[in-house]
Amino acid sequence: MLESSLIQNSVVTRVVYWVIGSFIALTHLLLSFVSDSDSFIRADRSPQRLKAITRLIDSSQTFDSFIHQLSAQGNVGDYGIHAALYWFAGPPGVIAFQIVLAVASTLCVISISYHAFNSRAIAIASGLIYSLLPQSLAFPHQLTSEALANPLVIFGTASFLRALGPRNRTLPWILAGASFGFAALIRPALILLPLSAALLLICIDRKRMRSSQLGIFIACGVAPFLLWGLFMLSQTGQFGPGQSNQDLGINLSQSTAKVLLAEGLAKADGRPPEWLQRRLTLPEYLHFVAKYPGGFTNLYIANTFVMLADSGIGRLYVDVLGIGAEARLQLMNPLTGWRAQLTNHGLLAMLEAGWRVAPGTILVGVVGALGFALINVGVLIAYLVLLHRDSALRNALTPLTQRWCLAFMLIIPIYVLTTSQVTAYAPSRLRSQGEFAWAILACIGWAVVFRQRHVVRSSAQVPRQESATN
Repeated sequence: MLESSLIQNSVVTRVVYWVIGSFIALTHLLLSFVSDSDSFIRADRSPQRLKAITRLIDSSQTFDSFIHQLSAQGNVGDYGIHAALYWFAGPPGVIAFQIVLAVASTLCVISISYHAFNSRAIAIASGLIYSLLPQSLAFPHQLTSEALANPLVIFGTASFLRALGPRNRTLPWILAGASFGFAALIRPALILLPLSAALLLICIDRKRMRSSQLGIFIACGVAPFLLWGLFMLSQTGQFGPGQSNQDLGINLSQSTAKVLLAEGLAKADGRPPEWLQRRLTLPEYLHFVAKYPGGFTNLYIANTFVMLADSGIGRLYVDVLGIGAEARLQLMNPLTGWRAQLTNHGLLAMLEAGWRVAPGTILVGVVGALGFALINVGVLIAYLVLLHRDSALRNALTPLTQRWCLAFMLIIPIYVLTTSQVTAYAPSRLRSQGEFAWAILACIGWAVVFRQRHVVRSSAQVPRQESATN
């Protein structure tokens, strides 16, 4: 689209991948060396996840107790894969496996960007930017579901593009569906992503509507979640991922409690009203949304602002390196913490309150936010360019793989921002599920800016040369 510089030499391609892969692996190894000893379980919900893993391992002595523990702890994707890794190799094994996933996913980001823009420079830049984002560096060293789900989304996207290639093979469709499917089992908010990918392909190429391979992809995409739901149905009588301390019903209730607090209808200490159910169904939640539209609008705006502005550098600075970890609990206080200050009193109040507690953390967060703002600007430019009527996205002469990839990159940020609104707290870690798309779109956006700058400069030099000749 911007430049036709596909790597024709396979040897050059392998060298590029080896160099970048080695660089990323060495970066993670260095980070492991300097990280704090408690960083493995300092991330959000890591202590709860470790308890679930420990209970599952302890129950494995008998089959009945193992099955009971499986059905009693909610969604198995949230801790099951980690439990297997933890049982075999402990925390070092979990970290090593997640670092391998991080390196492989970065190389896939390069491949995805290649399919989208046919530019070696943009592809390499996209991969490096994604690999150096704070959360891409932090998550592989922590007991977080994002460390597994995020690479699987990237693997699914890369496999889908390979399935659209000239070779009409079924295996890439299966790999793509399975990758998306297991990502959705780990993070249920991703369950609609394979359906979105399939629907997008049908909109771009209607003859795919009756494709058996597309049907296989969809089946593989929903199979892990469906099978687990059927298992829970057999054990508990309810179909679904199961109840936990972070399931959808609790998140809907907590979101409502935040709105009621902002509306002055909850106790000043931040506790939810006694009459509010601990879990809400979707209809009950929508009833509160209709009753307090202004409060929920403010909540959604604050959530979106946090997801777009927070670079996630705190997960690297505080969680992994352990700097300012003691002050974290004060910053997360539901009544006086940074999010409560932002929701109830605004951005300046948040910064002022945070500065009194942990000035270093706030300073690093502001610097990270300014850096991530550059990425957001690039993403905005990419949206404007790619949605233009003359863009490759609308050009029927453009290869199918490129058109689908461009459209899917545009859908992912919107999908992530939208589905994250059902959570009570929408932190930047939820954005990480689509950060590879952010990195790719940012590169294309800034590439457009620099290309236009070059065009303007070249056109300005031509009249000068003509006047000098005259």
